[in-house]
Amino acid sequence: MKVVVEDANVLLDLVNGGLLGLWLGVEFKNSTTHLVWEEVALTHQRQEVQPFIDSGLLTLDEIQPQSWEEIFHFSNSCGVSISDASVWFIAKSERAILLTGDSKLRKSAKAVGVEVRGVLWVLDELVVRGKILPSSATLALNKMIADGSFLPSEECRLRRSKWASP
Repeated sequence: MKVVVEDANVLLDLVNGGLLGLWLGVEFKNSTTHLVWEEVALTHQRQEVQPFIDSGLLTLDEIQPQSWEEIFHFSNSCGVSISDASVWFIAKSERAILLTGDSKLRKSAKAVGVEVRGVLWVLDELVVRGKILPSSATLALNKMIADGSFLPSEECRLRRSKWASP
């Protein structure tokens, strides 16, 4: 089973789009780190995410003490937060897909060979797997953007156009 490691912005976007439960029900092992969970726990979306942690559909990965030096180095050298570096580390260590919308993290992770995807890929996966209709994907995308998600406008336009086609 392929592992997917979620950053806070992806989790929050999925909650805002009403898709977290559908996404966590797809055939991936979903995880994040305690540092990312601490970020999410400070938001009103905490109550939407907590049941998935409690049920084990979203796991919180432990980071061993000897790994922190590498995480701090990545954070400092790439200019990303420690929580972002923590999900990079887990994705790299587990040869997992890193799900993030953070451009610095995306570029830095790709540069060292980590597969990186974003919330638009998640929407594509949900449509392709028949978990949602294209019209529902468009509605979720619009809701994410209305709630403050910073998604590439041209990629969003292309998906809306594709999903509107019969």
